[in-house]
Amino acid sequence: MADLAKVYKDAILATWDAGLGGLGWITQLCEQGKATQLSCNGFPNRYTASADVIAPLLLAGIAEAHDGEFPQDQLTGWPGGITVHRERIAACAPGQLLTIEVWDQS
Repeated sequence: MADLAKVYKDAILATWDAGLGGLGWITQLCEQGKATQLSCNGFPNRYTASADVIAPLLLAGIAEAHDGEFPQDQLTGWPGGITVHRERIAACAPGQLLTIEVWDQS
């Protein structure tokens, strides 16, 4: 039997810690009809979007926040808290549906 924790961990494309405003990018995608919000209770907030929408954003890089600023229109994380698995992202098929989980750490 597969170790589900390892399978799940190996499926993660990227992780980062963000501050206030760190959801702006995914909120914009929802408003544009490019992503769908499935849950919104913070434990986690869950979204879906196609790999052809998400992969280019991740491959473009997650910017480091400066002075605690998290621009609404780009992926931004706290310095030192950003991990991107480029090989996993590149392996995604263009129409593949991805899940985006956002955990409220407050």
